[in-house]
Amino acid sequence: MSAVVDFRHRRDAAGRRPSGPTLPVSPALARYVEQVETLLAGAADEAALAARVAGALGELACERDLLTPEQRCGDADGYTRHLLYADPQGRFSVLALVWLPGQGTPVHGHTAWGAVAVHEGRPTVVLYEYEPGYGALPRQDIQCVPGEVSWVRAGIQYPHRICNVSDRPAITLHTYGRDLSRNPTGINILV
Repeated sequence: MSAVVDFRHRRDAAGRRPSGPTLPVSPALARYVEQVETLLAGAADEAALAARVAGALGELACERDLLTPEQRCGDADGYTRHLLYADPQGRFSVLALVWLPGQGTPVHGHTAWGAVAVHEGRPTVVLYEYEPGYGALPRQDIQCVPGEVSWVRAGIQYPHRICNVSDRPAITLHTYGRDLSRNPTGINILV
Protein backbone atom coordinates (compact mmCIF):
# COMPACT_ATOMS: atom_id res chain seq x y z
CA MET A 1 0.00 0.00 0.00
CA SER A 2 1.15 3.54 -0.58
CA ALA A 3 1.60 6.23 2.06
CA VAL A 4 -0.63 6.30 5.11
CA VAL A 5 -2.47 9.40 6.28
CA ASP A 6 -2.95 9.67 10.03
CA PHE A 7 -6.02 11.68 11.03
CA ARG A 8 -4.79 11.91 14.63
CA HIS A 9 -2.86 15.04 13.62
CA ARG A 10 -5.75 16.66 11.77
CA ARG A 11 -7.17 19.95 13.09
CA ASP A 12 -10.55 21.63 12.67
CA ALA A 13 -11.11 25.17 11.36
CA ALA A 14 -10.37 26.63 14.81
CA GLY A 15 -7.05 24.74 14.98
CA ARG A 16 -8.27 22.23 17.58
CA ARG A 17 -7.64 18.52 17.33
CA PRO A 18 -10.89 16.56 17.00
CA SER A 19 -11.72 14.29 19.91
CA GLY A 20 -12.65 10.65 19.61
CA PRO A 21 -11.18 7.57 17.96
CA THR A 22 -9.08 7.89 14.83
CA LEU A 23 -7.17 5.40 12.73
CA PRO A 24 -4.42 5.72 10.12
CA VAL A 25 -5.95 5.57 6.64
CA SER A 26 -4.75 5.19 3.06
CA PRO A 27 -4.89 8.18 0.70
CA ALA A 28 -7.91 6.67 -1.10
CA LEU A 29 -9.76 6.25 2.18
CA ALA A 30 -8.78 9.78 3.22
CA ARG A 31 -10.36 11.15 0.01
CA TYR A 32 -13.50 9.10 0.67
CA VAL A 33 -13.72 10.37 4.27
CA GLU A 34 -13.52 13.95 2.99
CA GLN A 35 -16.31 13.20 0.49
CA VAL A 36 -18.52 11.79 3.25
CA GLU A 37 -17.81 14.82 5.46
CA THR A 38 -18.85 17.12 2.59
CA LEU A 39 -22.01 15.06 1.99
CA LEU A 40 -22.90 15.21 5.69
CA ALA A 41 -22.58 19.00 5.66
CA GLY A 42 -25.09 19.27 2.81
CA ALA A 43 -27.42 16.41 3.74
CA ALA A 44 -31.09 17.14 3.24
CA ASP A 45 -32.47 13.80 4.41
CA GLU A 46 -31.26 10.36 5.39
CA ALA A 47 -32.23 8.59 2.16
CA ALA A 48 -30.52 11.16 -0.06
CA LEU A 49 -27.43 11.11 2.15
CA ALA A 50 -27.20 7.30 2.15
CA ALA A 51 -27.61 7.17 -1.63
CA ARG A 52 -24.87 9.77 -2.18
CA VAL A 53 -22.52 8.04 0.26
CA ALA A 54 -23.17 4.76 -1.60
CA GLY A 55 -22.10 6.42 -4.85
CA ALA A 56 -18.83 7.58 -3.32
CA LEU A 57 -18.31 4.19 -1.65
CA GLY A 58 -18.60 2.50 -5.06
CA GLU A 59 -15.60 4.49 -6.23
CA LEU A 60 -13.64 3.50 -3.11
CA ALA A 61 -14.51 -0.18 -3.69
CA CYS A 62 -12.59 -0.06 -6.99
CA GLU A 63 -9.30 0.86 -5.25
CA ARG A 64 -7.05 -2.20 -5.58
CA ASP A 65 -4.62 -1.41 -2.74
CA LEU A 66 -7.19 -0.14 -0.28
CA LEU A 67 -6.79 -2.79 2.43
CA THR A 68 -3.75 -4.03 4.31
CA PRO A 69 -3.12 -7.79 4.46
CA GLU A 70 -4.49 -7.78 8.03
CA GLN A 71 -7.71 -6.07 6.88
CA ARG A 72 -8.23 -8.82 4.30
CA CYS A 73 -8.15 -11.64 6.88
CA GLY A 74 -11.26 -13.57 7.73
CA ASP A 75 -12.05 -15.92 10.60
CA ALA A 76 -13.43 -19.45 10.29
CA ASP A 77 -15.81 -18.77 13.22
CA GLY A 78 -17.77 -16.03 11.40
CA TYR A 79 -17.49 -13.05 9.11
CA THR A 80 -14.95 -10.48 10.25
CA ARG A 81 -15.38 -6.72 10.72
CA HIS A 82 -12.33 -4.47 10.30
CA LEU A 83 -12.83 -0.86 11.39
CA LEU A 84 -11.16 1.34 8.76
CA TYR A 85 -12.23 4.75 10.05
CA ALA A 86 -14.32 6.23 12.87
CA ASP A 87 -15.29 9.88 12.52
CA PRO A 88 -13.96 11.83 15.54
CA GLN A 89 -17.37 13.49 15.89
CA GLY A 90 -19.19 10.13 15.89
CA ARG A 91 -21.12 10.87 12.67
CA PHE A 92 -20.05 7.80 10.68
CA SER A 93 -17.80 4.74 10.55
CA VAL A 94 -16.22 2.84 7.67
CA LEU A 95 -15.63 -0.91 7.88
CA ALA A 96 -14.39 -3.74 5.69
CA LEU A 97 -16.17 -7.05 6.22
CA VAL A 98 -14.52 -10.29 5.16
CA TRP A 99 -16.81 -13.21 4.32
CA LEU A 100 -15.33 -16.67 3.98
CA PRO A 101 -17.34 -19.22 1.97
CA GLY A 102 -20.58 -20.11 3.72
CA GLN A 103 -20.58 -17.14 6.11
CA GLY A 104 -23.46 -14.73 6.46
CA THR A 105 -25.52 -12.53 8.75
CA PRO A 106 -28.87 -13.25 10.31
CA VAL A 107 -31.81 -11.24 8.96
CA HIS A 108 -31.44 -7.72 10.33
CA GLY A 109 -32.09 -4.01 9.96
CA HIS A 110 -29.84 -1.18 11.17
CA THR A 111 -29.82 1.45 13.91
CA ALA A 112 -28.51 4.04 11.42
CA TRP A 113 -28.41 4.69 7.68
CA GLY A 114 -25.83 2.67 5.80
CA ALA A 115 -24.10 2.18 2.46
CA VAL A 116 -22.45 -1.01 1.21
CA ALA A 117 -20.14 -1.72 -1.73
CA VAL A 118 -18.63 -4.98 -2.91
CA HIS A 119 -14.82 -4.78 -2.96
CA GLU A 120 -14.08 -8.41 -3.93
CA GLY A 121 -15.98 -11.60 -4.53
CA ARG A 122 -19.67 -12.20 -5.16
CA PRO A 123 -21.73 -12.04 -1.97
CA THR A 124 -25.49 -12.50 -2.06
CA VAL A 125 -27.91 -10.02 -0.52
CA VAL A 126 -31.35 -11.30 0.40
CA LEU A 127 -33.97 -8.55 0.75
CA TYR A 128 -36.97 -9.07 3.01
CA GLU A 129 -40.23 -7.28 3.60
CA TYR A 130 -41.10 -6.68 7.23
CA GLU A 131 -44.68 -7.59 8.09
CA PRO A 132 -45.77 -6.67 11.64
CA GLY A 133 -46.99 -9.81 13.35
CA TYR A 134 -45.32 -12.06 10.76
CA GLY A 135 -41.69 -10.91 10.77
CA ALA A 136 -39.42 -10.78 7.75
CA LEU A 137 -40.61 -12.41 4.52
CA PRO A 138 -38.00 -13.03 1.77
CA ARG A 139 -38.63 -11.02 -1.40
CA GLN A 140 -35.49 -11.01 -3.54
CA ASP A 141 -32.00 -12.55 -3.79
CA ILE A 142 -29.32 -10.43 -5.44
CA GLN A 143 -25.98 -11.87 -6.56
CA CYS A 144 -23.59 -8.92 -6.20
CA VAL A 145 -20.42 -8.19 -8.16
CA PRO A 146 -17.38 -6.04 -7.35
CA GLY A 147 -18.19 -2.33 -7.46
CA GLU A 148 -21.91 -2.86 -6.85
CA VAL A 149 -23.42 -0.57 -4.20
CA SER A 150 -26.58 -0.34 -2.13
CA TRP A 151 -27.86 1.70 0.78
CA VAL A 152 -30.41 1.40 3.56
CA ARG A 153 -32.28 3.63 5.96
CA ALA A 154 -32.32 3.05 9.68
CA GLY A 155 -34.98 0.75 11.08
CA ILE A 156 -36.36 -2.75 11.06
CA GLN A 157 -38.60 -1.90 8.09
CA TYR A 158 -35.70 -2.65 5.71
CA PRO A 159 -34.51 -6.15 6.72
CA HIS A 160 -31.87 -7.99 4.74
CA ARG A 161 -29.06 -10.47 5.10
CA ILE A 162 -25.68 -10.80 3.41
CA CYS A 163 -24.10 -14.18 2.78
CA ASN A 164 -21.25 -15.66 0.80
CA VAL A 165 -22.54 -18.76 -0.95
CA SER A 166 -19.55 -18.84 -3.31
CA ASP A 167 -16.42 -20.95 -2.86
CA ARG A 168 -14.12 -17.90 -2.57
CA PRO A 169 -13.80 -15.14 0.06
CA ALA A 170 -15.69 -11.88 -0.42
CA ILE A 171 -14.98 -8.42 0.98
CA THR A 172 -17.57 -5.68 1.35
CA LEU A 173 -17.11 -2.06 2.43
CA HIS A 174 -19.67 -0.50 4.76
CA THR A 175 -20.30 3.05 5.91
CA TYR A 176 -22.80 3.59 8.72
CA GLY A 177 -24.15 6.83 10.16
CA ARG A 178 -22.84 6.31 13.68
CA ASP A 179 -19.67 5.61 15.66
CA LEU A 180 -18.92 1.89 15.68
CA SER A 181 -15.41 2.07 17.11
CA ARG A 182 -16.45 0.64 20.49
CA ASN A 183 -19.28 -1.68 19.46
CA PRO A 184 -19.19 -2.61 15.75
CA THR A 185 -22.02 -5.12 16.15
CA GLY A 186 -24.28 -2.45 17.68
CA ILE A 187 -25.45 -1.38 14.22
CA ASN A 188 -27.64 -4.47 13.67
CA ILE A 189 -31.24 -4.90 14.76
CA LEU A 190 -32.06 -8.62 14.53
CA VAL A 191 -35.47 -9.53 13.20
